[in-house]
Amino acid sequence: MTVATPDNLTRDSDATPAAAGRSALSPHALFLPLALIATLVLQLTTLTYYFYFDDYVPFSEIVVNGHREYIWRLITATDLTPNWRPLPGLLYLASYDIAGMNPLPVHIFMIAMHVGSVALLYYLVWRTTGRAWAACIAALVFGLNPAYVGALSQVTTATLVMADFFLLTTLIAVVECARADTSRAANTWLAAAVASFVLTLGSHEGMAIMFPVFGLALLTFDPRADGRLRRSFVRALPFAVLGFATAGAFWACGCNEGSKVWGTDYVWNQIFIYTGRLFYPVGLELPTTVGVPHIFGAVALALLMIGASAVGPKIARIGALWIVLAVAPHVFIQYFTASRYLYLSAPGLAIVFASVAIIVADALPRRHLRSAALVSVPLFAALFSWYAYQTVRQDEHFANATNDWRRFHRDVKRVFPDVPSGTRVMIIGGPFQKYEYQLYILPAFAETTWGAGVTIQDYEPGSLPAQLAIVSRSPYVAEYRNGELVRLYGDASP
Repeated sequence: MTVATPDNLTRDSDATPAAAGRSALSPHALFLPLALIATLVLQLTTLTYYFYFDDYVPFSEIVVNGHREYIWRLITATDLTPNWRPLPGLLYLASYDIAGMNPLPVHIFMIAMHVGSVALLYYLVWRTTGRAWAACIAALVFGLNPAYVGALSQVTTATLVMADFFLLTTLIAVVECARADTSRAANTWLAAAVASFVLTLGSHEGMAIMFPVFGLALLTFDPRADGRLRRSFVRALPFAVLGFATAGAFWACGCNEGSKVWGTDYVWNQIFIYTGRLFYPVGLELPTTVGVPHIFGAVALALLMIGASAVGPKIARIGALWIVLAVAPHVFIQYFTASRYLYLSAPGLAIVFASVAIIVADALPRRHLRSAALVSVPLFAALFSWYAYQTVRQDEHFANATNDWRRFHRDVKRVFPDVPSGTRVMIIGGPFQKYEYQLYILPAFAETTWGAGVTIQDYEPGSLPAQLAIVSRSPYVAEYRNGELVRLYGDASP
């Protein structure tokens, strides 16, 4: 079977990247804008989202510690998260300086990087296969995928979006390095790739595990057989050193959040859950159970990965390895699952998906290509419409939750415009009565709302804490009555 690479493609009008780029009727004029606009339109609603759950934590640290101490804690991994993710932390700091407690700047930045990743993925698939239509499929599979719903809905998920952008940048630079005609050009691309990988690690230290992807790409796309293995090993060495150094540093200090939640009890369940959802992006079980659809989805994806790697374009192997490595860090988190983690593996799925489409197209006789295209267009339109529907439907939870936080913020600021440091605000009957909110989230909310040293709790009506709050006769007690927050006692002015 013919393998789809830029060197042997003869069946499409975009037979080589260079020829396609020179064509007056370049397919990129249709396919690239289609992918970018569809992605942007689908994700625009996230611009209206407010803060959600632990989004308040980094902003609280800015308020409490000040700029200098906050930056130092980011660098030394002593922040509350704690992960070594200084680039997202600096983004939050810049957003706070620009807009205060308004999440719009971060959401704009995240959407811009997401659309940028779509463009990078398009370029990567086109550059390595010469198929603009396949590049468009890959870009849409990534850009519209509901598997990672929530990744663009929370402020604190900027780490995922930034890491994916820099990973794709690194991979493109690696491919260009492998294919460069001169040593000088290769070294320039290699330096750019290493710098981009450093930015990846500064966005999400867990992506240190991805360095084998770049080694495989260097070996796969180097066109010169003489010395290929040695050359690829030498060029891949900086990525391996950075990867092992990052992993070793966090293993030694135990300062990473994962050091407290990792376990091997549910590894196989997690593998089925995550890879199954990646293929069938509906539902998300707890680690203790796996649904039948996701079992079949995981098996189907594994078969596609194996088949595409065996007989598909070279980039398919890169996509398959990408999926395996990007999923790996999260299968050891044994107490919960989160769909947002799949944002990191979604580019791998997009590459494999496009590779399978190329295999099918190459298997068809030339006389059937036009008919196949006519049939494929509505099928892909149906798939991506379903993707969009699932994204909107599954994002409703985040839209509703962020609206709850916005209303809660508006209510407490109306009732208590100013609160002095050292005060505990007590709310009865609010939307955040669960225990997990009381530990870090609501205290962070209070400090970002009124300043350092202020705390807030939300009590269940009729509970003992609620009764104690009422009898305390504190001017900082308020209760929800018929949907409206009412102060119970006195004047809450400081």
